[in-house]
Amino acid sequence: MTKKEIELQVYNYEKRIRAIVTAMSTLKGLEYATEHLTLSMMLAEYEAKLKDLREDKEYMITFKGGGWNTVYSANDEDALALAKKIYDGPYTKVASVRVATAKGIETAMKSFY
Repeated sequence: MTKKEIELQVYNYEKRIRAIVTAMSTLKGLEYATEHLTLSMMLAEYEAKLKDLREDKEYMITFKGGGWNTVYSANDEDALALAKKIYDGPYTKVASVRVATAKGIETAMKSFY
């Protein structure tokens, strides 16, 4: 995701969290009411999503001519910039970055077996 997309999602999640907290405060004393429990679950979900957006993720780098490596970054743009800063040189050029998955790394590791 780009920085702009992340900023938009953070804004939307924070707005939803504020709305949920406000709604929950009006239900004080009804902690076990269905509405309160539903709002609590929604709040936990949005807080988890917000935390995930703010944490660094592992990105797989692919190089022109073949090969791969990984870097950690908060978004696609920063991952690409970091990969180029670290790995671009006379013999390697970064072709692309994408969020790493267990399957992607497993597939890439097969070239070493």
